[in-house]
Amino acid sequence: MVSQTITLLLTMLLTSSLASAEIYRWEDANGTNFTDDSSSVPEKFREKFFAEDEVQPDNMTPPVNVEMYRLNNPDAYQGSKAAVRLANLERKRSAAEATKLKQLHTEDFQDTLQSLAFYIEILITLGGILFVIWMATIADIIRSEFITPSNKTVWLLLVLLLPLVGMLPYMYLGSNYKV
Repeated sequence: MVSQTITLLLTMLLTSSLASAEIYRWEDANGTNFTDDSSSVPEKFREKFFAEDEVQPDNMTPPVNVEMYRLNNPDAYQGSKAAVRLANLERKRSAAEATKLKQLHTEDFQDTLQSLAFYIEILITLGGILFVIWMATIADIIRSEFITPSNKTVWLLLVLLLPLVGMLPYMYLGSNYKV
């Protein structure tokens, strides 16, 4: 019985596979949407996922319009060319930082989802293993002959009503009550 259980556990552990998926995200009038199927992404948002376009940050400031500045401030224009160049450089730098920050947040979110999927798979595998052991314990109690019929009933109720609490004592003490 024990060797069969160990063989079954090893078989289940060796045949379990790791799950992975790509997650697609887009924003529309309904808010932020997520899916793992690229065909369910609306047509107008698909180009974002399949083309390597540069991401535009949401909080990007408009570029400084030199012509407009020159027309509005003709005297100050000559002395402020450097200021305009600095303002444009600062805008480009802040846009690059915003793009980089947005990409980092997206990568962190995807890493978190992949870790969550991994832990869910582990929990499902452990739950399946415990379920198989629980069923094997119930089958062993039903098939075995006990010294008194009440012992069989008590062990069966204990394992059925308190699965983890009932299985462990039965595995260690149950053989003492069998014929």
